[in-house]
Amino acid sequence: MKTEIRRKERIMNSTAEMELLLKTAAVGRMALSTPQGPYLVALNHLYLDGDIYFHSAMQGRKVEALQLDPRVCFMVDEVGPQVTWEKGCGISQIYRSVICFGRAEFVEDAAEKQRILQAMVTKLVPAGFAYRPLNAENIARTTIVRIVVEEMTGKENPLSSFHTVLKHS
Repeated sequence: MKTEIRRKERIMNSTAEMELLLKTAAVGRMALSTPQGPYLVALNHLYLDGDIYFHSAMQGRKVEALQLDPRVCFMVDEVGPQVTWEKGCGISQIYRSVICFGRAEFVEDAAEKQRILQAMVTKLVPAGFAYRPLNAENIARTTIVRIVVEEMTGKENPLSSFHTVLKHS
């Protein structure tokens, strides 16, 4: 099933803009299928070279589901303020979001796992924070999953001069 976006004026057309949101968002959400039904999980992630990576324990619901069906949907978003404007009901939400569809693969190579984990630490840990170096034992006990992105779409409702930001007390 492929449905076109109804609000064409909200399509994010710039791949660079979509990739920037994927790179900078700290948390993404991955949807996948399990025998019991849909499963959605929030993840720290890394967007690198066109793929999405995350780390995980070596077993659990997410890993078991990916072993059965590697198809996933991954989303990041950035929520802005609520605003008033002259259309619709007069209230809207400022946001940007990117949705990716793809297939999950387990990264097995130890050097590749270390490279990805180091890049994740660099992204997520504040500069100058002293953390323990990654070691071979921890890397071996960590699952790294690559989501090979097959399709990416973005949608946004950017703040404009037509909007008035609502102040919440």
